[in-house]
Amino acid sequence: MTEHRDTPTIPRLPRLDRRVFLQGAAVSAAVITTGALFRPAASATGDPVLRLSYDQPNGSAAILEEVSRTNFTVRTVNNPAERVPGVRGSAFRTDGFSTWATGQFTTPLTSQMTVQTWVALESYPSDAEQPYTSLTPSSIMHQRTDDSGFDLAINTFGEWWFTAHVGGQWHTVKAPWLFPLYEWVQVSAVVDGAAGELRLHLDDARGPKVARVAVPAGARFRQAAGAPLVIGKGRQDLTTGVFLVNALNAAYDDTRIYDVARGANLLTSEYAAGIAGASPAHDVALQVTDLRFADDILRPRYHAMPPANWTNEPHGLVLHDCKYHMFYQRTPNGPFKWQMHWGHLTSTDLVHWTNLPDALYPEPNDREARMGAVAGGGLTGQGSKGIWSGDVVSVDGTAHAFFTTVNFGGPYDPGITRASSSDADLVTWTKARTGVIDKNAPAHVADFRDPYLWQEGSTWHMIIGAATGGGGALEHYTTQDIQGQWTRASSPFCTIPFTSMDIGSAIWEMPVFEKIGVHQGQDKYVLVVSPIGRSVSKLAPPYTRSVYWTGTWNGSQFAPDYAQPKMLDLIHGHLSPTVARGPDGTPVAIGIVDERSSSQMQLDLGWAHTFSAPREWFLLADGRTLGQRPLAQLTTLRAGTPQTESGVAVTGEHRLAAAGNQVEIVAQVDPAATGTRYGLCLGVSPDGGEITRLYYEGGHIVIDKSRSSRNFDNEEAVLLRGAYDEAAFGKPRKFHVFVDHSVIDVFINDAAAFSNRIYPTTRGADGRSASTGLRLYSEGGTTRFTQVDVWQLQAAGPSTPS
Repeated sequence: MTEHRDTPTIPRLPRLDRRVFLQGAAVSAAVITTGALFRPAASATGDPVLRLSYDQPNGSAAILEEVSRTNFTVRTVNNPAERVPGVRGSAFRTDGFSTWATGQFTTPLTSQMTVQTWVALESYPSDAEQPYTSLTPSSIMHQRTDDSGFDLAINTFGEWWFTAHVGGQWHTVKAPWLFPLYEWVQVSAVVDGAAGELRLHLDDARGPKVARVAVPAGARFRQAAGAPLVIGKGRQDLTTGVFLVNALNAAYDDTRIYDVARGANLLTSEYAAGIAGASPAHDVALQVTDLRFADDILRPRYHAMPPANWTNEPHGLVLHDCKYHMFYQRTPNGPFKWQMHWGHLTSTDLVHWTNLPDALYPEPNDREARMGAVAGGGLTGQGSKGIWSGDVVSVDGTAHAFFTTVNFGGPYDPGITRASSSDADLVTWTKARTGVIDKNAPAHVADFRDPYLWQEGSTWHMIIGAATGGGGALEHYTTQDIQGQWTRASSPFCTIPFTSMDIGSAIWEMPVFEKIGVHQGQDKYVLVVSPIGRSVSKLAPPYTRSVYWTGTWNGSQFAPDYAQPKMLDLIHGHLSPTVARGPDGTPVAIGIVDERSSSQMQLDLGWAHTFSAPREWFLLADGRTLGQRPLAQLTTLRAGTPQTESGVAVTGEHRLAAAGNQVEIVAQVDPAATGTRYGLCLGVSPDGGEITRLYYEGGHIVIDKSRSSRNFDNEEAVLLRGAYDEAAFGKPRKFHVFVDHSVIDVFINDAAAFSNRIYPTTRGADGRSASTGLRLYSEGGTTRFTQVDVWQLQAAGPSTPS
């Protein structure tokens, strides 16, 4: 399928449409003008009757209203009242779920009014994943009751409008342009009873625009003087569980209300004067300040993760224009899973990451357009219910993203569709107008998701995680043209029936297929999938975790070395890796290390989930086992020289002189001189009340988390035991452990690995974590630790707080 030339570009350039869409009561006329086609203003400029400049210190919950000299209040529960550099001085940063401003505004307004503010949106508000007609919009600003006031509203697809109660009824003017993201814009909503119209003005980098609708000439505005003026949240809250999901993730500056109808030329001149000195929105104003997580002793510092809020599987790890790009499932508006976006991080070494604007986000699909609910038409598979996981490949300077699209019914629900980008930084993406593969194409497939691509010769291959009546499976497609039609393979991807390979799941997610080495003259490959559903669960065996098979590949079918899979991790807690070739050509994988905490704790923290430390994949000597070791570039995190202890014989516990919760530990053991249990203790509090034990015992790796946290709502405060293949990995002689506050990555003998979550919460007198003790551990005899090195590690870059 070839791509149409008039594909929509995402997300920077809103489409222009010469129609206006109305909500509420019908009106007599609607006109849109752009550029210099403004009608002259009919009223004087006047002075504001309300002005909020937000120039208070970072953290101040009070915002001075400069006309009345009274204070507005920032609602602060989960996060502080942040200030960031703005257009003029400071700006007010809202987090999308727990902070907004509110106050009283009672100055009388009659037939004329202008509501004006600078705003930079990081994302459109979240919403429940439901049809368009059932959405619950948010607001940039509102002061409204059931029968009075105004609302400058916006929905989860970036559509926005101004509603005001004028002449005894509600009137609405809806912008025909999507609201811009990641830039400072000036938006103004005008009630002009004298001219008989409502106006909606947008001044942004693409030039001024105005939308108009007629109202009765001389009509008066009915003010909601008894209602609060609210900035950054809609009038109608939408909640799911403990989460408010439809507030705004934005920065605000210089908010004003006038009792006159301001003209377009004046507004545009003010925009030009302000934008000339404004800080860049994405690089400065939309950053999360250090204040937000300053007292957070659980948030990782050197693991890759977004600046805040909710994340899940990383995917599409790709080298493009000499940089690695990693995309991931993201809710930008809070620590909850609604309306999936593709977040975007970039790195030159797979260790230090920089956050970039979201690459893809939900858009209305064709079914809704045909219903007349939204502008446009002719689009399918745009992900109105979410942009789920996929893969990215770079070909001749163009990156192609293939992803799972989920819509509110109709075709490609779910389906696989495509977007492309030729940017050096992969910031601007263009979606195909139609989907690529529909779930209904193979009749026996009940569900599928998460494409993974590779090229051999002139042939492109795509495998897709699938659900069939027998459980998890894979679909296999090929093409000679990556932008063209894909053909379903005539034979199953694996030579062994999927029913013999499955572990009792409903569907296989996040497949990965990579060549990992040569054994006895044969190229060996690894197939990794993440089975979920049916008998597979998060907190009981068989656990939700990634599994793998090694085997051979003949260009059309994979022949596994065994039917039942091996576990990717020794102990569950890490899954769904994304893979790219590292600096030396070795496959490097980064997965998700998910939470073991309640929704309430995730709400309190303001973020959820992190990514694992990068791992190198290789084939072990038996030719049937995947080896995993830490990426060598992780050594760049080391701060100075290690603290070292040598020749330590341990019976019971030995406290190391080194301590920390942001450390790397390499503990080497004489395998001929060990107890029946031996290993390390991590996150030890001064009184020993919090402690995590990690050790080897009789063919098993054990992590005892029963006392990891004394004050945290931990879903998995238990002892976990994972089988350890001593024949393949060797008796443990090297424990290589990375501790980053609440996440740990463990490597044994540079061959076996797992990642997990611990939540030590004991604080010292200074408010910082006190559970930083490290110990060596041995029971059932004496263990000789030949050398133990502990490095303090630095934070890894701007995507996490320092």
